[in-house]
Amino acid sequence: MASLAGRVQSPDYPRAHYAWYVVLVLLVVGITSYLDRNIVSLLVEPIKADLDLTDTEVSILQGMAYAVFYVAFGLPFGAMVDRFNRRRLLAFGIALWSVMTAAGGFADTYWELFAARAGVGIGEACLAPAAFSLIADYFPPSRRGRAMSVYNMANYLGGGASMLIGGLVLKALGGVGTAYLPYIGEIASWKGTFIIIGAPGILLSALMFTVREPERRQVTLSCTGSSEGFIEHMRNAPRVYATVHIVSAFTAFTGYAVAGWIPTYFVRIFGMQVAEAGVMIGPVAALAGMAGCVSSGFLTDWLVARDVRGGRFVVPLAWWPLALAALVVIVFAGGRSMALAGVALFFFGSGLGLASVAPTIHDITPNQFRGRATSLHFVLSGLLGMTAAVTLVALVNDYLFKDPNALGKSMIVVLTPIIFASFIACLSCRNAYEERRRHYLQANN
Repeated sequence: MASLAGRVQSPDYPRAHYAWYVVLVLLVVGITSYLDRNIVSLLVEPIKADLDLTDTEVSILQGMAYAVFYVAFGLPFGAMVDRFNRRRLLAFGIALWSVMTAAGGFADTYWELFAARAGVGIGEACLAPAAFSLIADYFPPSRRGRAMSVYNMANYLGGGASMLIGGLVLKALGGVGTAYLPYIGEIASWKGTFIIIGAPGILLSALMFTVREPERRQVTLSCTGSSEGFIEHMRNAPRVYATVHIVSAFTAFTGYAVAGWIPTYFVRIFGMQVAEAGVMIGPVAALAGMAGCVSSGFLTDWLVARDVRGGRFVVPLAWWPLALAALVVIVFAGGRSMALAGVALFFFGSGLGLASVAPTIHDITPNQFRGRATSLHFVLSGLLGMTAAVTLVALVNDYLFKDPNALGKSMIVVLTPIIFASFIACLSCRNAYEERRRHYLQANN
């Protein structure tokens, strides 16, 4: 018996080879965004020393300085994605966040660096809603999970690249200290890293003009794409949307809390140099995260094809136990090799969970609302993840343990309740999600 998902496919989707080219372009753009977003996590120690900051203050640069503006511009950009040319929005956003990343290299004070990170957040707010909306119009539902999982690899390739490439750039500049850049002169190495990482991304904005704006598909269930129509649609299944978005936000929260502090954890606990930690952790995190994303894509498409109850929303039930197990391995490892194995397990599980988010949302959301529905996920992820996660770990470390070497314990204290609450929420809402998914599929059949 054919599945409901199989009967929703449209015969006029773009050719597969060109659709995958678009995914490749978006993947490259996404890698650049995560590289620019996460580079601060590698440079914590030199920034702290140069600007005389606490863990809490530097955590604000990692999270809140970026996230507040990312969140503030997320829904407006999501509404624009639902109405206007998506590739032009992306071209603008890429140019903006690249310029602002490089601008961080010219910051002489805490607030100047704060402003530069805010600019990165504004530029990147348009990326996810536009990218996921484009992919959804290039691929039928039966292949959408795999396509989105490949794009989601940008999170781990970019995050790993921020440590690997950042570490290599920092090492090329002579490590922590000062360096010389042509046309600029003598500059702190961490500043030079910002400039070198940010500047090439400006050229990527032109790459978006090789992508054709696709026809919008599955515009159903409502006669309007207005904000009122979007709110009405959400109100038809408030528990389902609330659970999906909150659990997805906690997935981001957990990932940011670990990714934001793991290089510093290895520096403090195992006595590594900053560049050395980046070069070692970066490839492991990137490869494990990519493996998780690819596995998620095939698994979620398989779940939909087999009409498994809960569809893609089953995947988080595997991710949360993996997250807890990985944290225990990292924090209680007797050496850095075992801790690195914990890092690999964590980022594999994170990729498994994160890559399932967008297609899980799209499976219950019509086209004219997908930009805003996806933006809402990233707004909540920004509020709970980017704004709070890194800083909450720092606050526990600064004021509860009062020990720079207690980062592992701080992560355990912050994340264990989140993991248990999210697992229970997924389990309790599985049937309600399935009912909403089937209602949407039948309406589009």
